Amino acid sequence: MTLQTLINKYYKLLNENDLHVLSYVSQNLELCTDKTVSDIAKLCNVSPSTVIRTTKKLNFYGYSEFRYFLKEEADRIRETKVPNNQYFHSSTLLQDVTQTIKLFDEDKSLDNIYKLFLDSNNIFAYGTGYGQDLMLKEFYRCLLNNNIYLNIIPSKTELELLSNVITSNDLLLVASLSGNIDSIDSIIKNISVKNVPIVSITSFSRNELSYLAKYNLYYQVSNLNKVNNLNNSSFCTLNLVLSLLYEGFNNYIGIQDNSRLKNISN
Repeated sequence: MTLQTLINKYYKLLNENDLHVLSYVSQNLELCTDKTVSDIAKLCNVSPSTVIRTTKKLNFYGYSEFRYFLKEEADRIRETKVPNNQYFHSSTLLQDVTQTIKLFDEDKSLDNIYKLFLDSNNIFAYGTGYGQDLMLKEFYRCLLNNNIYLNIIPSKTELELLSNVITSNDLLLVASLSGNIDSIDSIIKNISVKNVPIVSITSFSRNELSYLAKYNLYYQVSNLNKVNNLNNSSFCTLNLVLSLLYEGFNNYIGIQDNSRLKNISN
């Protein structure tokens, strides 16, 4: 489990000081791996006891276990760096693709999502932007091969109407880049409190949508343009994680079918 995943998981327990400490650590991971709790406290301008309380909120026994986790996290990130060669030395796209695949492979909730595809009465999907909507429409086309219909919600208005009728026996996928959903925050919360399973598909970061969703799928996007919040690889890696999801779902169906055949033959 990564640091960002832990932050999303325990987000509800974290206050402003906790988020300040964790933001500094996540942005200065290599620097923090050999720092004492007093060093981190000084760098973040908080007390050592605040740092310790923050680590315990992430379910660590204390700072020593947290620092060991940071070292493993730093090692993992170093291992995923792109090889230094003439073609890909500065390729952020290849780094994003590599990290997106790794994030998907490490996800432990995929079987639950696949099962929901088969068991849900209705499957709905909403993209927070034009590009996200296009990627979901491609995913819709793929699912038709398995006779599964994905209901694409075209706008905020239709999403609000859906929130009144969707049930816990349905499934909602929400694709976003940043995961910041101010414009639909109240709608997603209304759906969430009805115990509707929500799958968020966002860039790898701490965000409100991931916190509200039951399951989180992440893709990597680097060097975002601060003006339009886009870059050349954002839709590529979103499309990649949806493609991986579809491939994994096909494999899941194959395994389920084989199990049923074995039970029949026995």
